[in-house]
Amino acid sequence: MSGIEAAGLALGMISAIISIIDATNQVYEAVKDEAGLPTNFKKSATKLPLISKLLEDAERYVKAADEATETAFTPTLEDCKAQAIQLQELFEKVMPEEGESRWDRYVKAARTIGKGGRVENLVGGILDDLQLLATRFPEVTTPRTKEQLAKAVEEVTKMEPSLPDGFEQMPAYAHYGSGDQNINTGSGIQHINSGKGHQNSGSGTMIIGDNYNVHKNVTVDDVDRSCLRTLRCPNTLAVKNRLKESKDKLLHKSIDWILQDPKYLSWRDSDNGGAGKGKTMMSIGLIERLSLLQDKSTVVTYFFCQNADHELNTLGAILKGLILQLDTTNERFDEDITSWRTLWNIFLEMLHRCKCPRVYVVVDALDECQDDGMADLLKFIVRTGLDQPSKIKWLLTSRPLDSAEQELLAGSDQVGVSLELNQKHLSEVVKTYIAFKVCELDRRWKYGETLRREVETELAAKAEDTFLWVSLVCRTLESVHRDNTLTTIQDLPPGLHPFYNRVFRQLSSGDSAAVKGCMRLLKAILLAYRPLNVAEVRSVSGLSDEWVSIRGLVDRCASFLKMRGTDIEFVHQSARDYLTGEDGQSILDSYEYYGHGGIALNCLSYLSRRLKVNLVDLPQPDSTRELMKGNGLSASVAYAATFWVQHLHRAQKTTTIQKVLSEHGEVGTFLRTKLLEWLECLSLLDKLPHAVEAFKIITDIADDAIRFLSRHYQTLATWPLQAYSSAIIFSPQTSIVRSNNLEKVPTWLRKFPQVEDTWASLIQTLAGHSDPVSAVAFSPDGQRIASGSSDMTIKLWDATTGDLIKTLAGHSDWVRAVAFSPDGQRIASGSDDKTIKLWDATTGDLMKTLAGHSDWVSAVAFSPDGQRIASGSDDKTIKLWDVTKSLKISKILGSSLGRHFKFRVWQEIKTSEPVASLGFTTNGRCLVTNL
Repeated sequence: MSGIEAAGLALGMISAIISIIDATNQVYEAVKDEAGLPTNFKKSATKLPLISKLLEDAERYVKAADEATETAFTPTLEDCKAQAIQLQELFEKVMPEEGESRWDRYVKAARTIGKGGRVENLVGGILDDLQLLATRFPEVTTPRTKEQLAKAVEEVTKMEPSLPDGFEQMPAYAHYGSGDQNINTGSGIQHINSGKGHQNSGSGTMIIGDNYNVHKNVTVDDVDRSCLRTLRCPNTLAVKNRLKESKDKLLHKSIDWILQDPKYLSWRDSDNGGAGKGKTMMSIGLIERLSLLQDKSTVVTYFFCQNADHELNTLGAILKGLILQLDTTNERFDEDITSWRTLWNIFLEMLHRCKCPRVYVVVDALDECQDDGMADLLKFIVRTGLDQPSKIKWLLTSRPLDSAEQELLAGSDQVGVSLELNQKHLSEVVKTYIAFKVCELDRRWKYGETLRREVETELAAKAEDTFLWVSLVCRTLESVHRDNTLTTIQDLPPGLHPFYNRVFRQLSSGDSAAVKGCMRLLKAILLAYRPLNVAEVRSVSGLSDEWVSIRGLVDRCASFLKMRGTDIEFVHQSARDYLTGEDGQSILDSYEYYGHGGIALNCLSYLSRRLKVNLVDLPQPDSTRELMKGNGLSASVAYAATFWVQHLHRAQKTTTIQKVLSEHGEVGTFLRTKLLEWLECLSLLDKLPHAVEAFKIITDIADDAIRFLSRHYQTLATWPLQAYSSAIIFSPQTSIVRSNNLEKVPTWLRKFPQVEDTWASLIQTLAGHSDPVSAVAFSPDGQRIASGSSDMTIKLWDATTGDLIKTLAGHSDWVRAVAFSPDGQRIASGSDDKTIKLWDATTGDLMKTLAGHSDWVSAVAFSPDGQRIASGSDDKTIKLWDVTKSLKISKILGSSLGRHFKFRVWQEIKTSEPVASLGFTTNGRCLVTNL
């Protein structure tokens, strides 16, 4: 986007927001009577002129700003505009004095928006966006206006909620009629006789089953642990210790330079790096140094992102880890923390309630977080700094972020330390690290002083100030005799990518069976959602027990993989990046194509063999998971049971999966024969939520296939080969079936039509009538559709395939109404020929003709017991028929109710207006009609 385009976009958005805010203010000013509304409406409306003033200041600033500034404005303005539109809609729906009460309209309008639908939330969000801009660009407005803005933000923040928590959920209703009553089948609090009154005061039986109660004194700590367990927070202390163990010893000299850096000191005390530069070890060192300062006035909380572990590479995981860290120091928090709404709100609430005057928050390797919401997280982080700049200190490490995310961290209150710009410091630190590693090699191979210095010089010349390159080369030298040390170093290329390229090509040569095993192991570790245990590798990779040693393969892949205890993981994120890149993939795929589909099938095959009823031999049916023996559940099934569906989902674009998902394929067979054993296994693993996610994924795949078939059924029934052409190209862009089969489209179809992104609400079009259709009805079982038309016929359709089943002919004029009997065996139709006809829905035979109306019949309905039919006509009468005797048993005359259509419950009411539609109540005692 050019500078002119960026400026035009930003200015256009500001102008649009000003118009929206002004229009909202006009709606309020036109009424100025907030009777029936929370006081927050008036309080929020008083902030609208200030918002307009700030936007006008921003407009002047952008007109004179450079291209980078204009571009930086856009993300925040987009958020601001979205909230302004919602605010305008809220005011327009709520303020006018008409219809139902303002309170009811407010609740409905806010519920439509969602959790952020309160008026104070929308105004507060707009003010937050403007404060963010004013902080990042100090000259955007005057100091006085900034003070007014800060005061407004504070006032809105302190407002009591205008709607209770959970307002966005639809309320439950009591059941007064006959039938089953379900109470609290979902989440929520159930109140039964919380005040005075009688329960089951009417006649009838109250059945109370056996009740089992486990009595335990629940403490605050129990509640906290339960909440944390529900959140499934990762143990960040364990992650930090694991990283320390898996990397080389932390040399405290390696972080001394940053501890003396003026920017670091300013960050710590005041009211960027490429792969392998040592950012994570620096983070660990800084955390431990900050922890040394820790007293009752300081808290340090941290999180380490890891791309290879799905539990450590999302924004949710970051927040959960930080929450757990804060909880471990719970003596510094009020004991009544109950704000468990969203992860961010939980964390923010804990920060605000923390009694310590200073909290350091460290997040390492943000670039390894695979979440699309990174920009939003950075925006929230900046806002916490604005709220309490002297209390909350954030330290983020990352490879260079994209430009939009960097802009969010470019404010005057943020400082950045680039490792590239501190090359002098980094170079000295790497030399210290080289000396340390060569000393270790010297103890093993007795280099002597001369060779040791030569090795240090060669390593320093090629290291390019990268710790990881030094570490990988020294690992190689551990198995190289001292006489060949210098030659080996000289033969290795400088830089991580050339190094990986060299060793990978060496790895891919040699014994074919061993090479194939290495490639499959690397691919399995690469595609896994978390590091694999040695015991899990076979279930994922399909490597057989007979001919291969997993540990032996890890040793062969030592430049890419390492063992940490019994877990296998990449030596560094850069190794993973290389294997997913063009060079790595070309070598991996040259041996065999092994992807997510292969892993899913291996997991299913392994689980089918290993799962059984009572997998860990629990003693009693009421035994809890805690009674499981420490080694009762084999570690080999854990990964396969938890992640097979995720791999299946990722493999949708392979044709193999189509067979797997068929009724008699691997998935169908597994779910028929091992479903309960699988659920038991997930419960033992404390991973039962994965089953819910799995069923949703499988359902999505099946639903798409059903929509595909329904949309194109008539086409495929006539022209089978259209399955590979028109059916594919006329399916939505996001259709799973389309994505899986695009390569099957004939080559002569070079240009595809423009289609929608997702399936539209239209499933099928049923064509067959020769004139307009005036009435349709579903059978009670949903399997058939009846349609009436001005072509004087009723047609019966198969609702699943869209096939025409029968055509019912007999009326002499337009068919205006059709209805199925409750048992689906009969169809009633009303026509302009002034008759009602009763048809056999199975054979299509005409059973009876009911005559008596003096004008066209516009509506028909069966009673719930199927014994009576009500018919409404333009002759201003409703007639009730006993269809078992074919006699008219009742006639209801009418009187005028005016021209407005209203639903009324009738037994016998006179009308003088034509009847448009009617229906029986569920008990069959009353009729509801529309005039």
